Amino acid sequence: MLSKTVLSVMAALMFFGLSISSASADNVQALLQRARQGDIKVQFYLGDVYANGIGVKRNPVQAAYWYRQAAEKGNPGAQYNLGLLYAKGEGVPQSDELAVYWWRKAAEQNLANAQSNLGTAYYTGKGIRQDNQLAIHWWKKAAEQGYAEAQYNLGTAYHAGKGVLQNSQTALEWYRKAARQGNAHAQYSLGFAYYSGNGVSRNLRQAVLWFREAALQGLPEALMALGTAYTYGQGVPQNPIAAYALFSQAAARGLDTQNALNTLSGAMTPEQISQAKALGIEDILK
Repeated sequence: MLSKTVLSVMAALMFFGLSISSASADNVQALLQRARQGDIKVQFYLGDVYANGIGVKRNPVQAAYWYRQAAEKGNPGAQYNLGLLYAKGEGVPQSDELAVYWWRKAAEQNLANAQSNLGTAYYTGKGIRQDNQLAIHWWKKAAEQGYAEAQYNLGTAYHAGKGVLQNSQTALEWYRKAARQGNAHAQYSLGFAYYSGNGVSRNLRQAVLWFREAALQGLPEALMALGTAYTYGQGVPQNPIAAYALFSQAAARGLDTQNALNTLSGAMTPEQISQAKALGIEDILK
């Protein structure tokens, strides 16, 4: 599946009357000609072309150059992407401060992903003085535009009472909004709330439902939680083979599940363990 950025570049080529059948070098040359004439939108899309290697060899230095051309003229998408390059140190020297500088420029133009990143910078103190209340301020702006990552972050803030008064129900509201958009961390957090009965009536079936959604995206914590549910028959029928497979998948993604695996293997036959090891996530959860 093509990324949203690649699709946006293809859409841009169509908009500018260029063929998208092969994202050819001719198309890139046509974009370069327009960009050199000062077309801000083309400069921004050319940054995407070089950042993603569409029709050209991937070149972060050129991506940064063209993003900067558009960013300095006020294009919020280019400002955001230039901030990303500074945050990663791709095509430019790494600088959290300059990442924040460009994200702020885009955030002030109401770009949701820039508002979310600016909020996270304030929350972590990375590139700017740490300030929980300003983190909440920017996350809310992004969350109210429907940006799932900011909605999840707001949920974590309300859950912990950082920058806002602690409120488990408000945390759940934001988790739910993000979870419905497919944010795996929010899905897991919502599942854990149902599992523990924190801010909502305990409901193991709902917990498993949301753990499953996050597990299908490969979130290790959700795989672990779902494995625990299958181990003890919580919200699902007890199934040691599924549990072992899920713990193994979580371990492959960096979680220490050895104790759980050891406990299960002591009550399983070698054939069952072999069967579990052969299962993928979708095989278990289909």
